[in-house]
Amino acid sequence: MKLIKSSVKLISLVVLLLVVVLPSCKTISSVQFQSLEAPQIILPADVNRIAFVARDQCFPSDSVAQYYSINRVVIKDSIDQTRNMSFNSYQGFVENMSEFWNQDSIPFVRLPKKIMPDTIRSFEPLSWAKVTSICKSNQVDVLVVLENILAFTTHDIVEGELYWAVNEIQYQGVWRIYDPLYEKIYDERVVVDSLFMEVSDENLQRLVNEKIPSREEMMNEAAYELGKSYVDLISPYWKDVSRNYFVSGDKRLTTALYFMDKNEFDTAINMWISLTKETDMKLAGRAAYNLAVVNEMKGDLKNAKGWIRKAMYFYKKMKKLPNEYKEIEAYALILNSRWLNGNKIKRFFGEE
Repeated sequence: MKLIKSSVKLISLVVLLLVVVLPSCKTISSVQFQSLEAPQIILPADVNRIAFVARDQCFPSDSVAQYYSINRVVIKDSIDQTRNMSFNSYQGFVENMSEFWNQDSIPFVRLPKKIMPDTIRSFEPLSWAKVTSICKSNQVDVLVVLENILAFTTHDIVEGELYWAVNEIQYQGVWRIYDPLYEKIYDERVVVDSLFMEVSDENLQRLVNEKIPSREEMMNEAAYELGKSYVDLISPYWKDVSRNYFVSGDKRLTTALYFMDKNEFDTAINMWISLTKETDMKLAGRAAYNLAVVNEMKGDLKNAKGWIRKAMYFYKKMKKLPNEYKEIEAYALILNSRWLNGNKIKRFFGEE
């Protein structure tokens, strides 16, 4: 019995040693969290309701939308497949609107179709009187206007072991955002993009008649993506972030990994703070870097920037900078970018 007990005790000791020793074999670990990314276009914080306006301007050159190609042969469609594109763009916009917008609904406003002169293609802004009138009748603060939308589709069929159809749609939308209160246009841009779709079948007729998406389907899908991509420009969104941190060089760094994995961040923080007081500058620098990472993860960018400065200070006191210092400098730039992003977030929520 004593022999058995001793064997069990020895095995337990080996397992314990593996838990302590194995993490120390790697230099870094990583932590994942989400950060709130600011939109490119910051609307005033007092803007609560917006309307989506399809202006529906038509130029003679828009007739390209009635053409498509099959195996590089251009064909004219007798049906205007673009008639629902504006509404599908609206759906892509509304269905992907961020939860940070405090509003019940976004009305869809379609202006009367207007045939433009066959001159230089340009999009004159709406008059402020018209903008004010639309905002007043729909009880909104600003207008997101889809000034124009265009698309062209191609279908190329390739024969191999199977018949493959490669479908592409190239599309573009012209956008503006109008604020009648300040008579200001917050954004005006042309968004150009494309979608690819591939389908295959052993039977050519089945491929053509049943699997190749129709032009209407492709155009509506492209229009939806156009609206979805534009709403991303005006709404904050959550982004997955991964950061590396040091877990070797001292048993406290290795032990802190255990507490990080258990989400006991304060215990890990206290261990790293104690390491910043060491005379080993590389060790102190690693601990300060880790403290910058955990403070960014907690959303405290001010302290994160302070700790990364201390990390750089510790490393620069060494006789020779180690290779890992490049990562420290790169992270300092990331934190500066995160700081600017944080200022934009504050503007969005009216905190500045």
